[in-house]
Amino acid sequence: MAHPGRNPTSDEPPCYTRRQFLIPMADTRAIRMLVLEDDKALSEVLCDELRARGHLTVAAETLARGRELLKQSDFEVAVVDLMLPDGSGTDVLRQIQEDGLPTETIVLTGYATVSSAIEAMKLGAYDYVAKPARMEEIEILVEKAAEKARLRQENASLRVRLERRDPAPDLLTEDGGMKELLAAVSRVASSDLPVLVQGETGTGKKLLARAIHRQSPRAGRPFIAMSCAALPEVLLESELFGQEPEADAGAADRKPGLFEAADGGVLFLDEVGELPGAAQIKLLRAVESKEFSRVGGTRPVRSDVRVVSATTRDLKHGTQAGDFREDLFYRLNGVTLRVPALRERKTDITLLARHFVERYAARKKLSAAALQALARYSWPGNVRELQMVVQRASVLASGDTIEPADLPVDVRDPNWKAAAARSGLTLAEMEMEYISTVLSDNDGHRGKTARALGIDPKTLYNKLGPERPRKKA
Repeated sequence: MAHPGRNPTSDEPPCYTRRQFLIPMADTRAIRMLVLEDDKALSEVLCDELRARGHLTVAAETLARGRELLKQSDFEVAVVDLMLPDGSGTDVLRQIQEDGLPTETIVLTGYATVSSAIEAMKLGAYDYVAKPARMEEIEILVEKAAEKARLRQENASLRVRLERRDPAPDLLTEDGGMKELLAAVSRVASSDLPVLVQGETGTGKKLLARAIHRQSPRAGRPFIAMSCAALPEVLLESELFGQEPEADAGAADRKPGLFEAADGGVLFLDEVGELPGAAQIKLLRAVESKEFSRVGGTRPVRSDVRVVSATTRDLKHGTQAGDFREDLFYRLNGVTLRVPALRERKTDITLLARHFVERYAARKKLSAAALQALARYSWPGNVRELQMVVQRASVLASGDTIEPADLPVDVRDPNWKAAAARSGLTLAEMEMEYISTVLSDNDGHRGKTARALGIDPKTLYNKLGPERPRKKA
């Protein structure tokens, strides 16, 4: 701290006393502050001066006490010394960053180096001050940091209000059954029960899980998703629960799992029915006790996670067949939500198709005939298939209107395979007959025909052979 009449570079030990440092406050609102400084004299001066300005200030002299206070209270600003008796102030910065705390940090140190300044800023510090520093400088930084913290909190509050107004913005529907499902999501979200989401591939089970997270008390904490079918069995457990390092490796090689990453939030396990037996046992323990062990480790790790799982399988039948643990099924099945297939909510096909066209090609539109073709189709791939079909048609349509010819064969004529089979033709004959029909629909234009068939023009050329020149009239 710089003082009048004293050379700050002198070897004389600093003597911190209250001076005439008071300046007009730019903001009369009290700032909730943590001062983490091991120099007791400096800490008292800082706290006294900041309290004199009306701020709510709490002091700590060790890293351990500072961490404890950060867990207990929400501070808008923390003034943190980098050199502490039991560690580095950068550990506090990491804690604030990793826990997503609403705290802006001002780093205070008597060991100013470029490297420490850069490290502090990378870890999210608002600013960096070298001792000795004037109280006026610290006060200005505190007020600016508090202003930034409050702005971030206001933005977060606004985001939560908007999300509560439209808790499932990606789940568009006009269907009565879907609306009942979304109402059930709102009721379930406020509890902490595990949820099992059932539905066919592509129905939007992950979007439903996100809606549960968004409306729950855990909305400000992580949402972590994993497909249990996407990884080989040998990697599943380490992905979920983490991995301890080998005996000759350092602690830095420890790999945290998704259960740790989701601490305080929601872990979404897609295709949970594909979990192998060993992973099912560890998952059961983690859900029951909120404890697990990393792969290769023995020490229990605690993680407060709400599990939302999803499956396309009948897990009840799986328990009877011995493929899925019955006790785990009942643990995951706190509440079951079933997402209807798209063919069960026909009224939503037009709504979703127009939504996807607007997303991928805002200047284009679907013709009435194309919409009728989409409505007739059974959509085995559900909303995901509809999305891909519309995206493809948006690219292939040469004009501003998407016509049936721009849709895949199965979509615009679901019965073509059955009709061809009844005709007694060979596979090659069926293919050529269909190509001829599409070619005729496109007035013999091979480029449009290839796009309608969804094949490369060269492939069509090879199937048809060289184009014969038309006779002159």
